[in-house]
Amino acid sequence: MVTITLKGREIPLIYTTYEMKQIQEEIAPISDALVLVMGRNPEDENDLSRYGGVDHLGAAAKLIRILGNAGLEESGQDGNLTDKWVMRALKPKDLMPTINACMDALAEGMATEIQEKENEGPVDVTLEEMKKKDGPAN
Repeated sequence: MVTITLKGREIPLIYTTYEMKQIQEEIAPISDALVLVMGRNPEDENDLSRYGGVDHLGAAAKLIRILGNAGLEESGQDGNLTDKWVMRALKPKDLMPTINACMDALAEGMATEIQEKENEGPVDVTLEEMKKKDGPAN
């Protein structure tokens, strides 16, 4: 689990489908929201001139609040973060590392694990018969 520390408070960050919906309602569609949060120009993602601008800071604060409140709630704490509290808790030098932690939480939430099933018998009887005739694979 990804965590950040703001004003001495450890805040877990969680991204689920609920937070995906909140981000889209409060910031923008996910791909656009990520561009805003990184301070990039939506028309030219190599243009970082919007970093530190009003739209960038607002989007970043909202994302941190949304993921932080989710993490706090899931850990049994009060999800009471506000955009104002988040922005006051962040020093400008800590903004990018905190945004990167949010990106890690988003990646963690989007990751999928495919658990291996125990072989409970042949899935494809014809394939299994062909394997028997051909012998073990090299």
